[in-house]
Parts: sequence; structure tokens; C-alpha cells
Amino acid sequence: MRKDSRRHDPDDPEAVRARRRIAAAIDSVPAADLAALVRRTPSLRGMALGYVAEEMFERHILRTYRMIQPHDIEAHDDRDQNLNKSDRTIRLGDRLYRVQLKPIRTRSIKRNLQTGLLQASVQNDASDSRRVALPAGRTVVTTCYARGDYDILAVALFPFTGDWSYAYMRNLDCRRSASKKYARRDAAHLLATTETITWPLGGNWSTDLAALLDDCIGIPA
Repeated sequence: MRKDSRRHDPDDPEAVRARRRIAAAIDSVPAADLAALVRRTPSLRGMALGYVAEEMFERHILRTYRMIQPHDIEAHDDRDQNLNKSDRTIRLGDRLYRVQLKPIRTRSIKRNLQTGLLQASVQNDASDSRRVALPAGRTVVTTCYARGDYDILAVALFPFTGDWSYAYMRNLDCRRSASKKYARRDAAHLLATTETITWPLGGNWSTDLAALLDDCIGIPA
């Protein structure tokens, strides 16, 4: 029995029905009203689009890369980033590739007048500070990801393209942190909290995920 069973009964039939009504409450709202709520609430819009992008990522991968099957893609609990820094893991051959999905910052989208390209920022850090282990036994408390925390940074290109296509960059190609609050030896192992992306793509970005998945990254399956 649960520790609070002497004072509370979570298995009481009315309690069980009450919990089930929470999910039913969503079904009771017309889809058009839910969509309108998401559109007019920035914080909800960002959260909803993040989860939608993860779902559409799986569909995009399965549609684009025939050698990847549904059982090759695993989703991870985003509440437990201390154990797994990726949103999805893809099995390809005898290796596992960890993918971190991040959005384009809406307000950062602009036209670069020098290059003529659309340009935006991509958030590339954790939502909360946590203790990160570095080489030689050192640790820092930071929101930064470390090199090797994941393998591939994936970004939905919908703001640029109007469809659920994605751009990819290897973790090892991401910029390192330039923050002065970290010792130089530590900053070398931490990633910058943002990356710049352009449309059309440039730099280390690619739309061909398969071309990036080799034995230089990933972990044994």
C-alpha cells in the first residue's frame, strides 16, 4: 500500500473517475477553440509547438529515410534530462544517435541585409540549471549542454519553409560557450546557448540527417 493510504485513498472509484475527467476536459473543448487558445497565448504556443515538432520529426524521419523503422526511434522523458539529454534516439545499424530538438526563436527571425538571407537564433541549452560533469572530474552548475551530451541538434524549418522539414547540426560542430563566467578550460567543453541558422542553410547545417550519422558520433547500440 502507498505511504499515505491511512489518510488518503487514490484508488477510490470517485477519485479515479475525477482524474479521468481531466483528459476528458480536453476532448470537451472544440478543436477550433483549442487552436485559438494556443495562437493567442505565447507561452502555451511555444510549448505546444515544441511537442508538435517532436511528433512531426518522427513522421518526417520515417517518410524520408526508409532504412529507419518506427521501432528504431525512441522518445525520452523530457522531465529527466539529467539522465538523457536527447528528445529522441535513433537506432541505425549497430549505433544509437541521440537527437536534441530545438525551436527557432520566433522574435529573432529577420533579414540579414549584408547576406540577403533570413536569419534566426536557435536555443541550444537546458531549461534549468543542473550540475554538469566535465573532463578531469570537474563539474559546473549551468544550463549549457556539454560536448557529447547528445549527437545531433535538430530544428524544425517550418518558419522558413512552411512545412515540417528539418535542419541538422552535429553536437561536435556547435559553437562552444564564450561566457566569461566559466573558466577557459571549462568553457571549452560547454556549448553556446544559441546557434544561428539561416535560410537557405549555411555553415554546419544540413537537411540530410543520414549524411551526418556515422561512427564519429553516436554510441554502440
